[in-house]
Amino acid sequence: MALWNVMYDDWQMECCGTPFTVGDEVAWQLEGEPPLYSVERHGMEGPDTMGRVRSIQMVTQGFALTPDSGGTFEPVPGERWLRPVEECPKWFTDPVEGSREEGYFRREVGVLVVLEVSGGS
Repeated sequence: MALWNVMYDDWQMECCGTPFTVGDEVAWQLEGEPPLYSVERHGMEGPDTMGRVRSIQMVTQGFALTPDSGGTFEPVPGERWLRPVEECPKWFTDPVEGSREEGYFRREVGVLVVLEVSGGS
């Protein structure tokens, strides 16, 4: 058995994902390679990776208005927080703190999952 870190982005779940809990067996299309995979629900073909969810952490990211960007927000480097949860939600909170009007906010951007899979590195 191997443990893989898998990022499940909020938009992937909200679009066509199915919520899951710690202990569930899941089958996902994954892209990437160690140390971090991501769930891809759009456009990939091939076999699903099957595994058991061992832990779930909510990922919250800070965003700031970029200078001279015409109102564009970008992730703030180093401003990412993890919070353990027992279940992945279908819908994520936006914003968690702050507001676009203030020029800075934090929002939930997905979950980080430890997935136990057979074989692999």
